[in-house]
Amino acid sequence: MKILIQIPRQMLRNKVRWCIGGLLLLLCILIGVGWIFTDHQPSHIDEKNTLAVNGVIDSQNIQVSTEVVKPELRGENYFVDYRLRRDQLRQDEKTMLAAVLNSNIEKTKEDAQQKWLELTSRISKEDEIENLLKIKGFQDVVVDLAPDSINIIILAASLSPHEISIIQDITMRVTPVRLDRINISIRK
Repeated sequence: MKILIQIPRQMLRNKVRWCIGGLLLLLCILIGVGWIFTDHQPSHIDEKNTLAVNGVIDSQNIQVSTEVVKPELRGENYFVDYRLRRDQLRQDEKTMLAAVLNSNIEKTKEDAQQKWLELTSRISKEDEIENLLKIKGFQDVVVDLAPDSINIIILAASLSPHEISIIQDITMRVTPVRLDRINISIRK
């Protein structure tokens, strides 16, 4: 009679998994340590010879040329350009308010906080109206909320009375602006 001692297969699988896991962990640690102790710049980039696009080194000064492109204010490009300009104006306004928020004068600081909250609320309402109108099927739209009116520009050849009603309804649900203060324009 021959007696064989067999290791259960499950135990053998567990040992193999532990060994593979340990090797992978060791490999990750070695890669991490190697990354820490090396220069992180790719080897094919020479820091002394790297220039900006259209850049020129003139002794110690770097001169960069730019190209001004006049935006085409038609169709979808109009909406992209409008959003870019609006976002830039918002960022400028936030920058000015941030400087005032650090003021030592309490009244000035409170006014800046109030204006910051108003700006944030206006941005939120404009975004909400734009998104709701896009969900309703309008291809593109920009909204500009003023204190007593709202301007909505829709990408469309024309608007039906039903579409105008949808725009007015959504606007009045999101903002307290009266119906006669909602200005809707189309842009082809």
